[in-house]
Amino acid sequence: MQINKNQLLSLGLSLAVFIILAFLYTQTKLLDGLEYGAVNFRFYLRDPSEKAVKLQEGVKMSRKNPRSRDDIIILGIDENTIREFDNEGIKWPFPWSYHAKFTRYVGSGYPKAMFFDVMFLDHKPYEEDFAKAIKEANCVFLDYPFETEEVDVKYSDIDERMRILDIYSFPVDPNDTSMPWVEEAVPPTPLLSQAAIGLGFANIRPDADHVNRKVPLVIKYKGKYYPSIDLLIVMHYYGITKKDVSISMGKHIKLSNIPKEKMAKPTPDNSISIPIDDEGFMDINFIGGPGSFTHYPYYYFCRDGKIQNTSLKDKIILIAAYASTGISTDIHKSPYGDLFGIEHHANALNTILNQDFILKFTTWQNILILFVIALLLGFTLNQVSIVISVAFTLGLTLFYIIGSYLLFDMFNIITIFASPIIQVGTTFSIIIAYRVLTEQQEKKYIRQTFSKFVSKTVVDELLKHPDKLKLGGDKKILTVLFSDIRSFTTISEKMTPEELVEHLNEYLQAMTDLVFKYDGTLDKYVGDEIMAFWGAPIPQDNHALLACKCAVEMMQVLEQLNKRWVQMNKPALHIGIGINTGEMVVGNMGSASRMDYTLMGDNVNLGARLEGTNKQYGTGIIISEFTYEHVKDHVIARELDLVRVKGKQLPVKIYELIDVKD
Repeated sequence: MQINKNQLLSLGLSLAVFIILAFLYTQTKLLDGLEYGAVNFRFYLRDPSEKAVKLQEGVKMSRKNPRSRDDIIILGIDENTIREFDNEGIKWPFPWSYHAKFTRYVGSGYPKAMFFDVMFLDHKPYEEDFAKAIKEANCVFLDYPFETEEVDVKYSDIDERMRILDIYSFPVDPNDTSMPWVEEAVPPTPLLSQAAIGLGFANIRPDADHVNRKVPLVIKYKGKYYPSIDLLIVMHYYGITKKDVSISMGKHIKLSNIPKEKMAKPTPDNSISIPIDDEGFMDINFIGGPGSFTHYPYYYFCRDGKIQNTSLKDKIILIAAYASTGISTDIHKSPYGDLFGIEHHANALNTILNQDFILKFTTWQNILILFVIALLLGFTLNQVSIVISVAFTLGLTLFYIIGSYLLFDMFNIITIFASPIIQVGTTFSIIIAYRVLTEQQEKKYIRQTFSKFVSKTVVDELLKHPDKLKLGGDKKILTVLFSDIRSFTTISEKMTPEELVEHLNEYLQAMTDLVFKYDGTLDKYVGDEIMAFWGAPIPQDNHALLACKCAVEMMQVLEQLNKRWVQMNKPALHIGIGINTGEMVVGNMGSASRMDYTLMGDNVNLGARLEGTNKQYGTGIIISEFTYEHVKDHVIARELDLVRVKGKQLPVKIYELIDVKD
């Protein structure tokens, strides 16, 4: 496949856009906001949740998100709870005696885990009672914060708190050379910490656009890895211990020896690999907006007695602020907008337990996508019409958008999104602008170059299909015609220069009009001689017949002109015409400052010699045997002779063209 200059420039422009975008994508943060927004867009399209419908005052009917697990339940400290307790004179934060009562009641339902996303950092009344309730439930997890700045005033019992917390730590991966991004841990009170079956941090760290899309599962701190509350709950749910967990930063956290019946998607080795980045963050596969998980008010369960059914048995119970008023809010942005902090944890747990992990293309895989798009656009946009280019560009854009969304919806795969769309639009605009400019120049060149020696029909065809015009030399089977005035010198001596020019111009105009009438190309005038050809620049299957028709009508028109000239006392003109068909070189020939679209070759010379041969045989039009073979079924011709010409080893048979049958 040959590639012309315009195609190379088109490819070069496309690759230039690719290089610029690849640099911006890998070396700057200019495109990060757009890519973050594109991730949100894919989540938004996938959201199957429906808003709650209000039935009457205080009563709403909501539909659980089908992607949420049945065993994750939020018991939220919501507006109803705040209002109910306020009526009893109880203000937030609630006395720990209420938390103790709540814990005993919920614990009587034998849940798999209870997670208080409420910080119990300070010593308060009823601490012992609350600790006792936690111990009796034997399923309570407490969280704590990692501070990103050093705490000025530390708790007096911080060493004891850290000693308890260290029980849950993991050894650091020897290959991990990263620097910690936290400064200090602040665990719960020692009494509560010892009563709980797990202590995990609950930190999040939003992206640059302030949207939280990830959760750290481990944090490196003082030479150890500390697990998040979500990771500890998952380990407890699967019934595995620290020895069943291996951590490879930048790769995965592998959980081994998991009972098959507890796996959403069983694996041959009974293990799950949770993908994490270099800092231990896992992408959360959010399932929907607010209210996606089963949730009930906290106050329903803050009572004495025991649960008499199995509604909470083996469930993961999440307890946290679930109100936007009347309580210190714990709200963070997600791809679906604002969510309560506990809903971020619920989505993280849902992601791990369902094994619905987000899989992101690597930087190099995304660069490869941009490169392939660059090649597609570079090779295609200059090959087809602008209309087809628009359709191709729109089709490619839609294909990529739909394909990227389907990869995300069906396989949880996130690819680069916004950058390829920008690339397609930018590349299309630049290449089409370049094409418009170059095509205008090309059309101007065609008009200036060919309108002088081809018919308007041929020029219009060249403008529609410039590819039919191959600049430079090209070998083709063509037909050439030469015509010359007999005894022109004698005629010129009898006329003044002005009369001669006027007389000659009238003749040349009439003959040229006939060349154009039969879609021929006027090569040149050499004094009174006319040279024309057929078959280029527009291919013509019947080029030989068109030349013969033109020659016959030339004789007829000249006869009419002679009658009028004789009446005007002007000399009559007599011409001879030679026609030959064969392989010739056609193209732009000349110097850098002056070029002509013309013919070269022995077959051109033969046409010129046939024109002069008319004198010897007293004929008007002579065609070669090569032309005759192309037109013999359409013309009336008489065989004349065999002649030997320069450049031909064998003699050439010649014919007198008398008329055209049709």
